[in-house]
Amino acid sequence: MDFGALYHQVHQWAGQAAADGWIDPAGVRALEAVERQQVEALFSEQQTHRPLIVGFFGGTGVGKSSLLNRLAGEAIARVGVERPTSHEVTLYLHDAFRLQDLPDDLPTEGTRILYHHNPERRLIAWLDMPDIDSTEQHNRQLVESWLPYVDWLIYVVSPDRYHDDVGWRFLQSRRHRHAWLFVMNHWDQGLPEQIDDFRQRLEAEGFKEPVVLRTSCLEGEEDDFAELEQTIADAIETYGLDLLQQLGVQARIDDLRQRCAGFADEIGPEARWLDAEAQWIPAVKGGVERLEQQLDLQIGAATVRLEVKEGGRGWRALLPGRAGPEAPTIDPAGVVEEVWGARIDDRFEDLHTDLLNRMQADGLPVKGFSDALTSHRPAQQQALRQALEDEAVGALAQPGTPFQRALYRTSGILSWLLPLGAAGWAVFYVVTAFYGATQGERGFLGFDFAIHSALLIGLAWLIPWIVHAKLRPSVAASLRRGLRRGAAIGGERLIDDHAQVWAEVRAGRDRQMARLETVTAALRGLESGSLERLGGLVGRRED
Repeated sequence: MDFGALYHQVHQWAGQAAADGWIDPAGVRALEAVERQQVEALFSEQQTHRPLIVGFFGGTGVGKSSLLNRLAGEAIARVGVERPTSHEVTLYLHDAFRLQDLPDDLPTEGTRILYHHNPERRLIAWLDMPDIDSTEQHNRQLVESWLPYVDWLIYVVSPDRYHDDVGWRFLQSRRHRHAWLFVMNHWDQGLPEQIDDFRQRLEAEGFKEPVVLRTSCLEGEEDDFAELEQTIADAIETYGLDLLQQLGVQARIDDLRQRCAGFADEIGPEARWLDAEAQWIPAVKGGVERLEQQLDLQIGAATVRLEVKEGGRGWRALLPGRAGPEAPTIDPAGVVEEVWGARIDDRFEDLHTDLLNRMQADGLPVKGFSDALTSHRPAQQQALRQALEDEAVGALAQPGTPFQRALYRTSGILSWLLPLGAAGWAVFYVVTAFYGATQGERGFLGFDFAIHSALLIGLAWLIPWIVHAKLRPSVAASLRRGLRRGAAIGGERLIDDHAQVWAEVRAGRDRQMARLETVTAALRGLESGSLERLGGLVGRRED
């Protein structure tokens, strides 16, 4: 897979990742600034190889065109007073290499293509570019359009212009993208210490042992012109044409890999996610606890109003279908709605806002969590409501505690059995006494027996009745306990569901990182480990 295909994969991934909130859309725009031009696009597809593109670069009046004319042995580039107003690029190459239609990003107007037949210069194509410091914006646009197609830059200066700021700023921006050769032209006007000063400045900018040559276009002037073309020819023989041409691709690979590394950092490294995961559930539990506290306040307020309505009536009178004509019924769903209120919604919002703030503080993508929490919230609220309603129904179906209900049933039974037992004993005694009296064995029962029998039967009924009434479960208290149980159960469900939210977002992150790592691994496969051999020909700082 070539660089263009990998760039397309990265761009496609980044666009979708930005839409899903994993990375900043500004990163996608920065990705589009990565150079994608392929020099091979200049030449016919039938050609198996291409020449080395060598461009002359420099400020106004330093003699770039004069050098190209001297190399060509003829006046192929405009010089002199025309140069500052020139709006063209001149490409000079062997006629064995035929250009096809220029890519869309290159201006067809203002580009001159000239061919030669010299076999000794077959592997090199010379490119003369307009002055970068010209006042004409068109000139700068021409230079910037052609630079991605240049393998080797010859930076031309003059003794009085080698401190030019415009050229240096541009030089630094492309330091790692080309092989470099430095020429001080108009050497007849220069001093030896200027060469040393220029070389020191280059080394300070990160060029290791830069090659600096002296040239002069005056006849008879001693200079290094013969070495200029020979230096490039020797480099081709020493390093190979393919390696020198690989520099531009390597720079693009480095740019794309740096962008991928930036995307990976935006999504978050594994250690950052593990730290955030360790804090996720404790933060959820804290938010759920605050939610349950608010629910408890709401439950207390709702059941207090129910106690007022309940008054002194028995609990059975308050149940649906068992109510008297004036006794209110209890709708569990209505009670839950009354308990809920707007404040519970606010607590949900507070919980999720706190979680999102924590994720943002931890440097993790917030949108993924926001979308997941938003999508889960209706189900979370429904689960909590359902837990409250289920426990409310259960509490109303069986009010009180099991022990209280057992005592209540026992006292109710005793309120019938004891009076019946006392009445049965009194009847038995009356019958036996009457029979004995008719037989003359004893006297008839008197008024005192009747009073005491009535008292015994009355007490046998009254005492268990009072106990039964006192043990009667309170509907309000039972409902309060049921709703609190529901709140606790719903809280546990909330914690479990938020754990599921984390798992979903984490799975999404792992998928994004896997796709990004696939492209990054492919980029590593394109890298050329032999580029370090180029030494001073490449502007690579040794950090």
